[in-house]
Amino acid sequence: MASQVVLITGCSRGIGLETALYLAKDPQRRFKVYATMRNMATNQEDLKTQAGKAFDDTLFIRELDVTKQDTIDKTVKEIVDKEGKIDVLVNNAAFQNDTWWQTAPMETFYDIMEVNYFGCVRMSRAVVPYMKEKRSGKILQISSLLGIKAPPVLAQNTSSKFALEGFSESIAPPLRKFNVWVSIIELGFVATALVQQFAGTDANSFWKAIASTVPDADERDIVVKMLTSDPDIVAGLEMQQPRDIAECVQEVILSTKPDFRYQSSKTINEIIRVQCLKDPTGNSIMDTWMKQ
Repeated sequence: MASQVVLITGCSRGIGLETALYLAKDPQRRFKVYATMRNMATNQEDLKTQAGKAFDDTLFIRELDVTKQDTIDKTVKEIVDKEGKIDVLVNNAAFQNDTWWQTAPMETFYDIMEVNYFGCVRMSRAVVPYMKEKRSGKILQISSLLGIKAPPVLAQNTSSKFALEGFSESIAPPLRKFNVWVSIIELGFVATALVQQFAGTDANSFWKAIASTVPDADERDIVVKMLTSDPDIVAGLEMQQPRDIAECVQEVILSTKPDFRYQSSKTINEIIRVQCLKDPTGNSIMDTWMKQ
């Protein structure tokens, strides 16, 4: 069986790097991975070193900035010209800012939406024509519990994930008619360098650090009380490793008919199932549209 061609964004570190390595080192060689990053000149060495023999065999590094259409078009065309297809797009590139929303510059909101939302839109638009032509493909959107349940902090990050979830739910049903499957993977706390900068390996410490950025003392007390009264948000989320997410991504890729929504852990699935969505897979929504 021919290897699946997988394009992943945001591979310089964290989830993107780990996912690229995990798929590229698959013992059955089921994947050819194009790991992309915004700045190859300064960011590719870690991935290249860890790839070892997989580099330029099952793992290829390319420069791509999800905020710049010309780099998207160039890299997507290069892959299609070489491989004849792109089987899977993993929209992983993301930007996070933890400043209190009332004091964060408006540019912060624009920057987050530019990467977390518009970047995914651009990438999806770039690969869909090729997938529709082949009548085959998968688009995986790396989202978050914050795209379903918004805490009283991180407003700029949450809004970008809500936008991504809405976009994905809208485009998924008609694309299924072309055998192109859109899936969302909703994460909780993942031990990336950015999260550990605030939290170490403790989710509770993360929320306390975020709440401390609220400048108004009265409002800060309100936010802290809200956060500490919600055990699911504060203490109920285990810290996962990037490898856990990579395994989840592989599961979705290998599924013949993947769910619309996946959660990266049982804890997140339970929160979404009980508090947010009647059907955490999202398949009931898709089934309603597919009957039309």
